[in-house]
Amino acid sequence: MLNVALLVSKLWVINVLIDGENEGVGVIVQDFDPKVAFARVNRQRLHEAFLEHHVLCLRGGSLSHESFLRLSRYFGEPKIQLLSDYHLDECPEISVISNYNNIGRGEPHVRATHWHTDDSYFARPAKATALYAQALPGAGGDTAFIDCHAVLDAMPASLRHLIEGRKAVHKYLSRRGKAVVAERNDAEIKETPDVSHPLIRIHPDTGRRALYINPNRIDHIEGIPIDESDTILDEIYAFAFETRFQFRHQWQLNDMLIWDNRCTMHRATTNFDISERREFLRILLKGEVPE
Repeated sequence: MLNVALLVSKLWVINVLIDGENEGVGVIVQDFDPKVAFARVNRQRLHEAFLEHHVLCLRGGSLSHESFLRLSRYFGEPKIQLLSDYHLDECPEISVISNYNNIGRGEPHVRATHWHTDDSYFARPAKATALYAQALPGAGGDTAFIDCHAVLDAMPASLRHLIEGRKAVHKYLSRRGKAVVAERNDAEIKETPDVSHPLIRIHPDTGRRALYINPNRIDHIEGIPIDESDTILDEIYAFAFETRFQFRHQWQLNDMLIWDNRCTMHRATTNFDISERREFLRILLKGEVPE
């Protein structure tokens, strides 16, 4: 079997904590040949790398739709994504994410530029997201991440006390949301009632605790007045967004990137010519009820 550990190198990490706490986040498997991988790669080793580093890049091989779906199954079960307009006709588990999606009403735009974690408006949010880069601008277009384990570990006790044991209400259309989101049809609206999730969740595979927030979908913290909730959320976000918790992936064509939504947030950067196509295939993996 391939020794995946020998093929792993660190992602570019920016603003690393002085004591190196963030150095273990994100790895790249270089020269990844999917044809060889299906026969020889140790799935368990790949999954362990994913759990340990939260963001895993498989770099080197061109993927068909079938290969992308097959590799995603190494990490979980793909789900049908909410917005049917984005699905591939021949493979509804795969959606197309592009700066030319119809959310921009025909004009190029950058989706998902605010910090978020995918699918949090469901009772069972997606455990992971996989993206496959099929078109990239000439420069820029990175995806940035926040390590939410590191955020919680570094959070002052006085701030953590305010959210310990509390839940937040997540809505598809939150009054606090900053990003433009796609319109839903009637069936999709019925699929997405408001849900509540703990602000601190336990990772079901590792047992580690992480801050669990989605600034674009959280409406309020349950059980306290709205103005107090807004004050706490603003303080939490200001802390979580500090650059010391951030790192970013610099895309190459045919990269397959998979990340753990249970302990990270991410956003698209705007450091590219928006008229150039930036397009990915996306698969979401079924998750569990956050606890």
